[in-house]
Parts: sequence; C-alpha cells; structure tokens
Amino acid sequence: MTFIQQQNSITNIMEDDTIEKKNIYNNNKVSYNVSDLLKKISSLIDTCDYQLALQFSKKALSLEQDNLQVLEILGMIEIELGMFDEAREHFSKAISINPNNGYSKYMYMGQLSCGLEAISHFQNGVNLMISEYDNLSKSTLSTKTTTTSSSLQDLQDDDESNKQNQLNQLNRKISNALCSMTEIYLTDCCFEDDAEQKCEEYLNKALELDPSNPEVYQSLASVRLSQQRNDDAKIALEKSLDLWINLDPGHPSIPSYESRISLVKLLIELSQYMKALNVLEILQRENDEVLDLWYLYGLCYFLMGQDSQNEQDHLIHWEDARDCLINYEKLYHKIGSDDEGILQHTQELLQTINAHVKPSLTSDAEEDDGDGDDDANEIYDDDDDDDADADEWEDFNANQNNHYNDDHQMEM
Repeated sequence: MTFIQQQNSITNIMEDDTIEKKNIYNNNKVSYNVSDLLKKISSLIDTCDYQLALQFSKKALSLEQDNLQVLEILGMIEIELGMFDEAREHFSKAISINPNNGYSKYMYMGQLSCGLEAISHFQNGVNLMISEYDNLSKSTLSTKTTTTSSSLQDLQDDDESNKQNQLNQLNRKISNALCSMTEIYLTDCCFEDDAEQKCEEYLNKALELDPSNPEVYQSLASVRLSQQRNDDAKIALEKSLDLWINLDPGHPSIPSYESRISLVKLLIELSQYMKALNVLEILQRENDEVLDLWYLYGLCYFLMGQDSQNEQDHLIHWEDARDCLINYEKLYHKIGSDDEGILQHTQELLQTINAHVKPSLTSDAEEDDGDGDDDANEIYDDDDDDDADADEWEDFNANQNNHYNDDHQMEM
C-alpha cells in the first residue's frame, strides 16, 4: 500500500468515526422543541393537570426565554395554581417584549392588579381589542364589496359568518372588561372623585357593544345598589337572569361560576331568596365542593327563616341553614381557606340556630357516622404523585426521541 493510500485509509476511518459519534450524539441529545412542549402543555391543561403543565412550561421557557406564547401560558397556569407573584412576573415580561399586540396579557394583569393600576391594564387591553375589532370590521366590509363568482359565494358566506362570530366575541370580551373596570371603581377606587361617572360611562359603553351580556346587567345592579336604587337593581338582576337561566348546561352565554356566586350575593342583599336558591342549585350541580356555595346556601336559608312570620317555616328554614353551614365547616376543614372571617360568621350563625332549634337525631347520627372516614379517604402519598410526574416526563422524552430517530432514519 502506498503512502497516499495509507493516508486515505486513515482519513476514511476518522470520517467514519466522526459520523458514528455524531449519530450517537444525535440519538442522545434533547430532541424536543418548544412546539412539541406546547402540544403537551395544551393536553395537560385540558385535563386540568396544572402541576405537570407547569413543569413542561418551565422547560419550554428554558429553551426560549422570550417566547410570548410560553410566557402567557405559564402565567395562566400559575394563576390556576395560586402563584400570583410569578404570574405577574411572566405577564409583565410579555408586555415589555410586545406591548402593542395581544390583549390577553393585559386582561390577566388587570385581574392580578389593584386600583388604578388594574384600570390601566384593562384599558390597554380594551384599546387593543377595539383596534382589532376595527381592523376586522374593515376586512369584512371589503369582502362584502368585492365581486365574486357564484362558485365562491358559499365560501365567502362562511368567511363572513366566521368574521361576524369573531366580532361578537370581541364585543363580549370588551364589555366584560368594562364590567371589571366598573367593579374596581365600586371597590378599590370608590373614593375617586369620578368613580360614579366612570361606572356609568363604562356600563353605557358595555350595553352599547353587547346588550345581551348578562354580566353587564349584573354590574349595573351593583351600581344601582351602591346608589340605593334597589328597585332598579332588582330590574337589572331580573334582566341578567333572563338572559341565561333557561340555557342548557355548558352554554357559552352562561356566566362563569364565580360571576354567578357574585350574583347570588346580590340577590340575597335584595332579599330575592328564592331566585338565589335557584342559582345555588344550578351551581351545586356543577360543583358542590366550593366553600362560598354552602356559606351562601346557609346564609340564604337563615335570612329566610329570620324574615318568616310563620313559626313552622322559621324552624324549617333554620334547620336547612344548619345543614348547609355544617357542610361549609366540613368542607373548610377538608380543603382549607384563607377567609377565616366567613368561618367565624358561619360559627356565629350556627350558635344562633342551635340556641333556638334543637338538632335532629338523624343529623347527629349521620355526623357521628361520618367522623374519621373522610380523613382516611384523603390520605395519599405525595411521592406517588412525584413518581407519576417523573414517569410522564420520561414517557414524553422517550416518545420524542423515538420520533426523532424515525425521522433521522428516513433522512438517512
């Protein structure tokens, strides 16, 4: 073998060794990207597995620290987990990166802020939504004035319908934001000189944009109550209820659970007890492990009994109130709460009831039988959850590596 042939042979061996090392590296390196992680995060959010979604979101952020979509999704997950300071940090960063596009981050920052700072965030979000609405409206008008052949008419009609739905959704979001701003001027900013004027201004605009939004009439009732115009407040709440009370469960026009809890509080304040109970029954069917649900149930029955002129009705209502308030106490000890004031008021109501209404033997027996069982059922091993999360992450990595290897083989 000549010297040149020997050198070529050595070169070929070195090249083969380099290729083999590259293949080994490629098979072992991280083979997922942010797009892969976002798909996984979305599926975890759909199943309400926010803890694991948080881990995947942090991994995505470590790959692309300025990715707006990751920052906003991470902030949303942190809100669900009660990590409000962390959520503020990530939404603030998203705003600093792209302040003039995307209204959602401003809506979340409005919810995470107080007073005039919250108003400022909501107003920025509203301005961006109005701008988006105007652009979409112009696009819709230009489409309508464009002459098209009959063969494209159906496609154009579908496109116009989709755009109209988008416009309606934007109107609903804008009106809801204006309602949130109204509530801030009723609470945090109630001592501002222009508080009442701002409330009227926001609600008039909200009604103009979306007269079929029950949230607007509920906010209007709050304003009228603050003005001691109780009859007008009752009319507004009646209108709000009429817009959703007979809709099928899950209908998009039904206000959120939290909003309907606020509605119940207004109804109770206006002594509209039967309507309040009607809403509470709907909420109970949706989720019966909410502390406010049982407290408001108990308060409503207590006030009904207190106002009743009939002794028998008085006793029945207070017995019902006791059952609901005991449910509140049990749930409080099961899931916990930072609102000790409500617990204290619950205990005061129970003391008042027990001083006048003798506990039934059936209730006592049921309470005794239940002692200890719930606590036993609640015991679980945190390590098992951690192991499950680790397995989920390993499965994700394995799947991504398999996809990578398959693609790599195809390329080869």
